[in-house]
Amino acid sequence: MAIRGVGQNDYYNTMTAAKSSEGMNGSEKTNDVQDLPKREEMDAHRKELYARSQDSSYKKTSEGKDRKKNQLEEYLEERMQIKRQQKELLDEKSVKSERQRNRLSKAWTDEWQMEKAASAYEAVMDKLSHTVVQSATSFSDMRAGILQQVREDTGQYGYSDIVNACGLSYARLYSEIEQRHEKETHYQADGAVLTREEEIKWLDMQYEQEVEWQKSCARIAAQREFFQGKIPEVPTKEIEELGDSLYQAKDAYMKLYQENRQSGRTLVMQNYRFGSGSRLPGRFWERG
Repeated sequence: MAIRGVGQNDYYNTMTAAKSSEGMNGSEKTNDVQDLPKREEMDAHRKELYARSQDSSYKKTSEGKDRKKNQLEEYLEERMQIKRQQKELLDEKSVKSERQRNRLSKAWTDEWQMEKAASAYEAVMDKLSHTVVQSATSFSDMRAGILQQVREDTGQYGYSDIVNACGLSYARLYSEIEQRHEKETHYQADGAVLTREEEIKWLDMQYEQEVEWQKSCARIAAQREFFQGKIPEVPTKEIEELGDSLYQAKDAYMKLYQENRQSGRTLVMQNYRFGSGSRLPGRFWERG
């Protein structure tokens, strides 16, 4: 069929375009078939690259995690080591402190024990210094000392001197007892407390024994004189009166002691006269 004029040209152009299009399509199809292996290869390569990138990322992530884990473990280990060191230091300080406390405690205990021992020793020594040993010869020693002084002053002593010496001895011992018990406590040899009343009672007993002793000495001396024919009889009355004189001397010197205590004067021997004992021969009373 033939087409004429413009229409013929249009038709020709259209057909030419169609063929050209078919040719291009066929060419594209041919190219697509030819490029398929390359695309698959590229896809495989991309997959491999992706896999590699993923694996590398994983490795980097894993390595990062391992590094952080190692760093954390190192940090924890360092912390544990620091804590161990701190604990060791604290333990060492605690041991040192405990030793120091033990030393101080021992030193304090030793000091306390020493102080306790010293206090006990001082207490014992103080008690000993305040222990009164009541000797049976206390009174006679006092009287003998007074008469010794009289003998040194006059060359001898007689009846009156003995009576005065006994009275003075009692008053002096009584004064010592009162002074001893004014402010301090005193003890007996067995550790029991010794009171003023007990000491005065003891002094009274000593004086009674002294009276009996002096009467006995006067009686023995008189009997010896009588047997030797130096006196006509034993002066029994005068010997008995001697006891009364000795008690009178005791009262007289106690009165003098009270007076001197108020005035502050010293208690010294007087020349009191008592009873009729002066009629006894003077040699009865001489000593030595």
